Amino acid sequence: MFSFVARQAIFDANMNTVGYELLFRDSMTNRFPDVTPEYATAQIIVEQFLGAPLGRLKEYSAIFVNFPYELLVQGMAETLPKDRVIVEILETAKPTPQLLNTVKKLAAQGFRIALDDFALGDTWNAFLPYISIIKFDVRENTPDEISGYLNDKAHLLKDTLFLAEKVETQEEYECFRNMGCTLFQGHFFSKPVIHSANKLFQNQEITLKLMKEVNADSPDFGRIEALLKQDLALSFKIMRYAQNIVFNARGIKNFRSQSLKDVIFYLGTNELRRFVLVSCLTSVNKVKTDDIYYQSLVRAKFCELASAHSISRHAADDAFIVGLFSQLDSIFEMPMADLLSQIDISASVMMALKEQKGPLYPYLQLIELYENHNWEEVSALGHRLGFNRSMVAELIKAATKWTNSIPSDVS
Repeated sequence: MFSFVARQAIFDANMNTVGYELLFRDSMTNRFPDVTPEYATAQIIVEQFLGAPLGRLKEYSAIFVNFPYELLVQGMAETLPKDRVIVEILETAKPTPQLLNTVKKLAAQGFRIALDDFALGDTWNAFLPYISIIKFDVRENTPDEISGYLNDKAHLLKDTLFLAEKVETQEEYECFRNMGCTLFQGHFFSKPVIHSANKLFQNQEITLKLMKEVNADSPDFGRIEALLKQDLALSFKIMRYAQNIVFNARGIKNFRSQSLKDVIFYLGTNELRRFVLVSCLTSVNKVKTDDIYYQSLVRAKFCELASAHSISRHAADDAFIVGLFSQLDSIFEMPMADLLSQIDISASVMMALKEQKGPLYPYLQLIELYENHNWEEVSALGHRLGFNRSMVAELIKAATKWTNSIPSDVS
């Protein structure tokens, strides 16, 4: 249950680390696996930006992500945080009018765009005003060829940074630094380093049902919400996705959503379809979710039911999220505070999960006490919330029945 990525550091002229390029891996073997560029980029998006949080990288670090042509024109780059990501156009991309329109749109939204290993002629001239960084492969082009290109296109490259990649010697570093390159990448500085992280797995059948519903002529948002609530991975990922979209569209970094229902209505049909597209591209796996996923779903439904039946009647949608995300720290083996900073949740949910207090926390505390067979404390807390131990048992039974009704993964 791990995701893998290789990070190769990018340095400035003083050899300070200023960013990383993310390179897809499917194991601790440090080479690109036999997959398509589209699959590799989709996995990077889901696993590094919607799944395992990026908080372990320094906040000021730029993150270079390779994008093949198809994913660019489909708008997949727009799903990532524009303040951290450098959209890197792969060398296999063709400079079509459609790609140019995509690049113009990304630049207008505030994304930084890098051009990687491109032909040094005039083919890409129309793109240059929108390019923030040009990457030169020093193994493919000689210093004279690169210098000649920079001199010839100087009028189009006034605000562009130049990165020399695959630098392997001190002499190459000094040569390209003197030429005007201010960013550097290569084995002379640092080889790619593989990192692994615990991975969220989606329920295959729920994912396929969600894909079908979202792509219907008239999607049923209530049905979409019901499907999302049946899958921990999809719920967490769509909240991270929504945070990126909110920031990119409105510049709001600390937007706090109230529920999955709010997220669905905010995103709308087109964004939901794009979310499902990238999620489904990466959802194929043969690993079944383990007991902690099952327990999280039982907790979620219990908290929802308990809040609706208690004397205080707190928001059932928020209570559901408290139960659903209550074990994220165990799944990722990361502090809960780091995880919650990656998603949009209400203040009351944040308080319950991060600080273990507030109006919603007693519902989570109650089911945790029940799981640990602390019957006297279950009775005391249940009484404060307005129901006895037998009613708690009935709510547990109802939550378990709901969880058991969720389709199992396709084997």
